[in-house]
Amino acid sequence: MSNPQSPKGPGEPLVAGAIDLLQQAGVECAEPPVLERFPGGANNAVFRVDRARQSFVLKQYFSHSGDPRDRFATETAFIDFLWRGGVRTIPQLLARCDKQRLALYRFLHGRRLDPGEVDASHVDQAAQFCRELFRLQELPGAESLAPGSEACFSSDEHLACVDRRLARLASIPAETEIHARTIRFVRDELSPCWNQVRRGVEQGRGETTKSAPRVLSPSDFGFHNAILDDCGRLFFFDFEYAGWDDPAKLVCDFFCQVQVSVPRSLMPRLMEAFSGSPSGEGLAERVGCLLPVYMVKWCAIVLNDFLPVDSARRRFSAAKPPSALRLEGQLEKARRLLKDVDTCF
Repeated sequence: MSNPQSPKGPGEPLVAGAIDLLQQAGVECAEPPVLERFPGGANNAVFRVDRARQSFVLKQYFSHSGDPRDRFATETAFIDFLWRGGVRTIPQLLARCDKQRLALYRFLHGRRLDPGEVDASHVDQAAQFCRELFRLQELPGAESLAPGSEACFSSDEHLACVDRRLARLASIPAETEIHARTIRFVRDELSPCWNQVRRGVEQGRGETTKSAPRVLSPSDFGFHNAILDDCGRLFFFDFEYAGWDDPAKLVCDFFCQVQVSVPRSLMPRLMEAFSGSPSGEGLAERVGCLLPVYMVKWCAIVLNDFLPVDSARRRFSAAKPPSALRLEGQLEKARRLLKDVDTCF
C-alpha cells in the first residue's frame, strides 16, 4: 500500500479501539499507537499502524441512512471465509470490533498499478483469484455469505440496477454552474442513451440474461483495489460489496471500472477462469449483451461526486470535498464513457 498521510487527529475512542484490536491480535501496546491516515479513500477512515516492527491497517467503516449496505459485516465475513479457505492473496483479518465498526488487518507491502500498466499477466492473476473463490463455493459457510451489493440474477435485475442509479442522479442539487451542466447531461444525453440500451435488452438481445448462475464475487473487482509486490505478485483488497452474484456482472464491472482501466482485448483471459464450470456456459454471449448496460452504469458511477450521500462519505473518511476542477473532470469522463457506449450500436 502507498504511504499514508498524517490525519488531523483521530479521536480518543478510535485510538482506544486501535489499542483493543492490537491487544486482541497479540501485539503489545505500552503506549498509545500513532495512526497515520491513508490518502485517497472516500468511503471509510483507513489508517496505518506500526507496532513491534509490524505494520497493520485499521479500518473504520462508513454507515449512512441513505446507504443501507453494511460494509463492515460484508467485508469482514468475506475475508474471514476466504482466509479460512486458504486464500492468501488478500489482507489477513486480525481483529474486529462490531460496536465501533473497526477492523484490524495485516499490512500489504507493495504499490498500486499505474493506469496503462495492466497487461495479460495481471489479468491472469485476477483470473486465478476468481478460480480460488469458485473453489470455496461448496465449502461449509459459503451459503451464509450474503448476495453482493447490487447483485443481479436476471435481465430485469440488471436493468433495474442502472435504473436506480440514474434515478439517484435526479437528486443532484443545482448548486453551481457545473451542477447545472451535469443535470442537463443526465437529462439530455445519458438518459436517452440508457433508454436505447434498455430497449435493446428488452427486445431480445438479452434473452441469455433471463436467468444467471451464482458465483462468489469480490465485486468492485479491479486493479484499483490491488497491490503489486516486489516479486510481481498481486494482492486484492476492499471487499465491502462482495458476495453471491452473476459472473457476467463480475466480468462487465471488471472491464468497465475507470480508475485503473483494463484493455477489453484481455476479456477472454478473465473469462477463462469460468471455463469448465456451469457458470461459464453462455458467459461470453451474456457478457456481450450486458456490456453496454454496465458501460452506462459506470457513466452514472463517475457522477457520484455530485450526490449528497457521496459528500457524507467524504466527510466521514476525511477526504477533501470534490473541487470544481474534479467535478469538471468527472463530467468530462462521463461524456467520454458515453461516447464509448455509442460504439456498441
